[in-house]
Amino acid sequence: MPGTAHEVLIVALRDRPALLSDLVERLTGRSLDAPIEVIDPTVRFTRAIEVRPDLLLRSRGPGWLMVEVQNAIDTRKRRSWPLAVSLLVHQEKAMGDVLVITASRRVASWAKRAAHHRGEHGTRLELTPRVLLLAGRRIEDLLDPARPELALFAAWAMHHRHGPAARRVVLRALELTEQHHDEPLREAQARAIIAVLSDAMLATLREMAMDPDKIPETAASRRFRLFFEKRGRIEGKVEGKVEGKQEALLAVLTARGLPPTDQERLQIASCCNSAELDRWIARAATAASTGEVFAPAPSRPARRSPAATRSRTSDREPRARKTTRPQKPAR
Repeated sequence: MPGTAHEVLIVALRDRPALLSDLVERLTGRSLDAPIEVIDPTVRFTRAIEVRPDLLLRSRGPGWLMVEVQNAIDTRKRRSWPLAVSLLVHQEKAMGDVLVITASRRVASWAKRAAHHRGEHGTRLELTPRVLLLAGRRIEDLLDPARPELALFAAWAMHHRHGPAARRVVLRALELTEQHHDEPLREAQARAIIAVLSDAMLATLREMAMDPDKIPETAASRRFRLFFEKRGRIEGKVEGKVEGKQEALLAVLTARGLPPTDQERLQIASCCNSAELDRWIARAATAASTGEVFAPAPSRPARRSPAATRSRTSDREPRARKTTRPQKPAR
């Protein structure tokens, strides 16, 4: 299923289609016909068949652009890509391009031949997309001070990594982002870069950001530090709220002469569910024992439909007695 890294890149390309033109020009040396606009990505054949690529764009030329962001191999694309292209050619009356963006060499190799079909007697149907592989030397091409908007793609390519090389790319990408002259785009791109990073990468950067000796003080490092400080404040508030309720529950139990057992104390300390703690506190105010406080919530009986209720009611109703007419006396 698509994850955060997948969705962040799709949103960025949908909001700024010109980014795709910049990426294609940087990686292939060819530019797309401008302007580029987003169109409905749903491609329908019948009401029973619907193909929805990640992004569908139309440029000034007669063709179209189908964009697929591939984090992993998806065998369903073997059937859906040829179908989508056939329908688009029929619908738009022109051939377009399928662009596959990936950071995996394995996925790139698969994508080039995923939609190659051959019949038993030699008939061939081959769809070969243009693959934009964000790896190796291409990453350095995307870290260009003259084109800071391309830094998003370099950071996205590191979404599954957290080693020293990946950290260097991410920090450089954020530094270039901070140099963008457009403040709204700068803020949006910085948030997007942070959003695609793995938890392992964020944990490493958090440790480095809090130690000025590990990351020199720059606009990028300040952004990381502020990000982690804000997250820490939020997490601290949540943890403090839970701890306060745990202490309140213990205080109520002690005041009512219901000291919890060691097992129950451990149960309280390990509970981070604020709603569950609220239920225990409410019970502790009237419970006769700690067993009542920590008893599981009773399950609600399944609601019967009105039709079923009527049926059961009718089954319980006594049957109407047959009335017999008195027989006439024989003459």
